[in-house]
Amino acid sequence: MNSNLLCFAFIIFAPVSLHARVKLNPLFSDGAVLQRGKPLPVWGTARSGELVTVELAGQKVSTTASDGKWSVNLKPLAAGGPLTMTIMGDEVVTVNNLLVGEVWLCSGQSNMHFRMASVENSIQEIADAKEPNIRFFNVPQQMAQCPTTILQGVWKPVSPNSAGQCSAVAYYFGKELQRKLGVPVGLLISAVGGTRIESWMRSETLAATGESAALIEKWSDVSSEDFARIGKDYSAFQYQRDHVHPKAVREARAQGAALPAPPTAPKIRCHDCPSALHNGMIAPLLPFALRGAIWYQGESNSGQPSPYQKLLPAMIHDWRKIWGDDLPFLFVQLAPHRGIHPAFREAQHLIWNNTPGSAMAVTLDVGDAENIHPTKKKPVGQRLALAARALAYGEEIDYSGPIYQSMTVENQCVVLSFKNAEGGLIAKDGPLTGFTVAGGNKKFVPAKAEIHGSTIRVFADGVKSPKAARYAWAHVPEANLFGKNGLPAPPFRTDVN
Repeated sequence: MNSNLLCFAFIIFAPVSLHARVKLNPLFSDGAVLQRGKPLPVWGTARSGELVTVELAGQKVSTTASDGKWSVNLKPLAAGGPLTMTIMGDEVVTVNNLLVGEVWLCSGQSNMHFRMASVENSIQEIADAKEPNIRFFNVPQQMAQCPTTILQGVWKPVSPNSAGQCSAVAYYFGKELQRKLGVPVGLLISAVGGTRIESWMRSETLAATGESAALIEKWSDVSSEDFARIGKDYSAFQYQRDHVHPKAVREARAQGAALPAPPTAPKIRCHDCPSALHNGMIAPLLPFALRGAIWYQGESNSGQPSPYQKLLPAMIHDWRKIWGDDLPFLFVQLAPHRGIHPAFREAQHLIWNNTPGSAMAVTLDVGDAENIHPTKKKPVGQRLALAARALAYGEEIDYSGPIYQSMTVENQCVVLSFKNAEGGLIAKDGPLTGFTVAGGNKKFVPAKAEIHGSTIRVFADGVKSPKAARYAWAHVPEANLFGKNGLPAPPFRTDVN
């Protein structure tokens, strides 16, 4: 991005009211969840020179506002609440019903944004969502050319009235954590559909990867005025798509008239601008104390698996650096869909292998060939929570299905060995499926597979000297290899370079 450009943030909500009186960042509003066991930065705005004092749970810390801003650091708190925070300046502000527990950032594109209102069996799931100790904060969709502190939003406790607005993956993740840990859980949801990973990291981090040069160049000379226009055009399209057109369709059907054509999407969106979502939807959250992050993204990058192997680790490192914390980072391997090549799932697996403090939730069994937004989100959230319990909370539990480790050839069979298969392997709902094998001609053919303890023997008629095997190597594979812990094996190939 041209450093000479004025910073412009395009926010798809009403403008923020700017007052001189002491004010807290919206993350510290009624009903907020604060991270236990870590130092707690608290910040906001005030008149320059104003003395600001923050009181919470027996702590009292003062500072003087400078350039209209102030911040203090509170000592770590134990889980509990409700608490009241008092901020004293020229005026007194109180924040009520605060809980202290576990806070997670939940980010990505549409499958993270996918809300409870659209999940499988949504009516019953929402009716049962009575979780006052799970609270969520939906970060408003906003894009910016450089980091902004502008933020709006409120914390909402999960209830039948609010659950439909909550990310489904985040909800099921939080519900499982709350059930296992017995402490409040806060979910910071910052996700936008149809977005590339390049939009979610800082510009200097993206540039250092050496990837996405064409995308960077495309946006390098966009002025602040053009950025504003592009954002407003797309916002207008969203309003037509989400409100005006559906209403017109309903009216046409009621009158028996021809259905109106849907609105035409603009050819360019601020969503696609490198770093625009980091600047608008991650930067305003800093330095709010977190335990870790969950991530469901990749559909918009799925055609470039090799670059993604650099981009996601770079973003993980970037987020850890700006938070000053080696945050556990848990992500979702993309589910089967006719538009997702298995090489992208392999890239995600390699990222997991090579990124300390990360975990990957496998979703081979909950995809939808025709719908890139599968409605079975409960297993996704639960598997992420299982990984969190191991990585973030130190539980000695299995959080992964069997992982391919090595192969040998014996008597015209490929013998596959696995790690994380101490409890044994199982074929769910029938004989093993999804395996292929190839000889020296490198032509893979469907194969039979049999479980022998913690190994699998793969063979096919006509392949007398097998050289390689693959599992679930298809856009929409038939795959049923699980561990006895109930978790699916990720796809793999033995012939990877």
